[in-house]
Amino acid sequence: MSKLEPRNLDHVVLPVPDLDIARERYQSLGFCVAPDGRHKFGTENCCIKFANGTFLEPLAIGHRETVEANAVRGNNFLSRDASYRFRNGDNGFSMVVFTGDDAKAERRAFKKAGYKPGKLVTVKRTGVHARLAFALDDRAPDLSLFLCEDVGSVTKPNPKLLKHDNGATRIAQVTLYEPVPSDFQYYLQTVCGQRDVRSHSFGMDQSLPNGTLTTLTADGLSAYYGIGDVPVGRGLRAMAVDIEVKNLKTVSKLLEKNEIEYSKIGPRLVVPPAPGQGMTLAFLEAGK
Repeated sequence: MSKLEPRNLDHVVLPVPDLDIARERYQSLGFCVAPDGRHKFGTENCCIKFANGTFLEPLAIGHRETVEANAVRGNNFLSRDASYRFRNGDNGFSMVVFTGDDAKAERRAFKKAGYKPGKLVTVKRTGVHARLAFALDDRAPDLSLFLCEDVGSVTKPNPKLLKHDNGATRIAQVTLYEPVPSDFQYYLQTVCGQRDVRSHSFGMDQSLPNGTLTTLTADGLSAYYGIGDVPVGRGLRAMAVDIEVKNLKTVSKLLEKNEIEYSKIGPRLVVPPAPGQGMTLAFLEAGK
């Protein structure tokens, strides 16, 4: 634990049944959605990218036979996605990703710490080359955490894709749920690299260089997001993403224009899950 250094949030993976459904939903929320991207191992995405490098990744099954064949060969990304969809359906929030520096070494460190890393996963397509190092905890079958090492990507985001009608600039916070958050403190510290934990009556927060990882109890989810129905049983679950925006009034006008249901809860405008948007999405004004 003495060598831990906080890692940046990189992105979140959001299973969806179909990219067209996800694209329509996120555009109605005021996001600029990137063109469809396809992985050689059979999945496809339509990402929402932000100026600080974080992004949302709606993920669909592009070619099922290719996905199944690669999962059998040991691709953790695919097998965990399939397991999540089997238990939770095709609309959800299954993975949280942090930036990595050396996926091979980090995989060994996760294994030494007692977590299942599986094989390294390589993501390659035109302009993109990355390695994924997983750290899987058997106590949390519905959440996958991994590191993403960029080992040769040359494609830069089109600046037009970073301009969102809702004024979004970054992922500010990722929120997990667990009845006893402290039971997963060591696991989260190991993966996100943040030793320091701020405990409070609703759970615990871990500050990262570019955002916050929060783990809440049921009372915390209710207080922060108005979430009344929580998953049954134990184990970490990914529940919500906070997006920082320039002005909440701009967001509220856009949501009302597009007839999107939302609630004002404390400093947040909270949008409940919907088809194509499997997690609770909250908007926070910068500096608030």
